[in-house]
Amino acid sequence: MIILGIDPGTTIIGYGIIEKNNNSLKLIDYGVIKTEKISQSEKISIINKELNKIIKKYNPAVAGIETLFFSTNKKTALAVAEARGAIMLTLKQNSIPVREFSPNNIKATVSGYGKSDKKSMEKVVSLSLGIKESDLPDDAFDALAVALRTSFDIQIR
Repeated sequence: MIILGIDPGTTIIGYGIIEKNNNSLKLIDYGVIKTEKISQSEKISIINKELNKIIKKYNPAVAGIETLFFSTNKKTALAVAEARGAIMLTLKQNSIPVREFSPNNIKATVSGYGKSDKKSMEKVVSLSLGIKESDLPDDAFDALAVALRTSFDIQIR
């Protein structure tokens, strides 16, 4: 089963693709969609276009996405919410079931501690998928953590 993990952002959206066979996990691909220095409407269009390419190439059976978590910056929260809406619509248009997880839920499930720091999460993701920590951008690591969290959800069902 191919699983797509997505870490939504304002100018960089991370994605990670893993394959789950029984209890075995394999890294397939990872990367980022960049939408810097353009209007919000152009960003949404690029997110849709690039995500459709990823979906067409890998044909994921399910996608996981991080829910929003902001405490103060309303402007950033709105931009991420709009990007997230474009992502959710693209997934729905491609008939891909979506699982949504809070950052703390992802950390708790993947690392065993809901308040794990970035470095601890990178270590767990790296060990789980057999990759070097320095090889990936932060947003791609976060997306792979979402994909790993999604794989646990699939395991339970």
